[in-house]
Amino acid sequence: MALRSLTGRSSRQPSILDFYNPLIEGADAHGRTREQIIGWDDDRLEQCHDYIQVLFPLPESSMFSYNAPQINSNTLKAFRSNIELQMTLTSAFVRMLAFYGFEARVNIDPNAVEEEDSEDERVQPQDAWKGKEKAGDASGSEPSSTLSGTQSPCIEQKGNIIAVPAPKTTPLTQRNTEPADKSSAQPPENPITPTTLSPNLSGLGDIWYSISTLHIVRGPNFKTRSPNWCVRMDHNHLRITRILRCLRVLGLEKQSEEFYKALGEVFNDPEIHIGERSMEFWTRAVREPLYVAPDGKVCKWLKRWEEERHALDDEY
Repeated sequence: MALRSLTGRSSRQPSILDFYNPLIEGADAHGRTREQIIGWDDDRLEQCHDYIQVLFPLPESSMFSYNAPQINSNTLKAFRSNIELQMTLTSAFVRMLAFYGFEARVNIDPNAVEEEDSEDERVQPQDAWKGKEKAGDASGSEPSSTLSGTQSPCIEQKGNIIAVPAPKTTPLTQRNTEPADKSSAQPPENPITPTTLSPNLSGLGDIWYSISTLHIVRGPNFKTRSPNWCVRMDHNHLRITRILRCLRVLGLEKQSEEFYKALGEVFNDPEIHIGERSMEFWTRAVREPLYVAPDGKVCKWLKRWEEERHALDDEY
């Protein structure tokens, strides 16, 4: 869907589209644009409580903000068919990752083909939440590996949660660049370039389809940012649930999935004590049918949309 087709204003057009349309830069009910909000410092993002519903809207109404926009079928279809909208939503997501102490890393592959992966080609990572009864370690020992910087722990279990590590990466400064045989080694024709995303995604549009991998790791500010939310219960846990579901509903399943994996690793850290209830809701946000909210509410129009999509898939 061409972005210009979304710019014609009407009383029926969801404000979400104006807000995320870079050609309009529409304001929310309080006169704030997307660029203004993601430009706030961390303190303001923490203290203000009525922006998260705008940055990451849901099909469900908000009990905390009566004028929060809601996703409808037109909004869903627009985001899922328009790269510009997906990119501006990703920019907000990357800003919130930094707020929580994470960073998003991608490998830009110049050989990537401009086509979306089919459902059959997607590799579903192991769930971070396993709904099993608690089983303590017979030895009484606790996992000791933690994720720091770009290091990745082994798969560990904490209570009934299994955290799956993100793909292991090596900083460029530590990477062995010397070929085993200097006389015969040839540089790759199109090397894959590791890149850390920033909220300012301008210029990335030309290579959006060339992003071959995405994984989320703890950033250099994790130690300073994590005490703000890495506790048993916190309002940021509700925000995270909203972010996970919003990304998934609007078609950014990869971003939602990788964030979920990163959260599972943090939950599994023996030095961090996030409540299991929070992890359970994060899991529901990414594992329940799309039309089922984490609290169990059913979105009827979204259920119909999923049924129609599955019916079309069955035809092919």
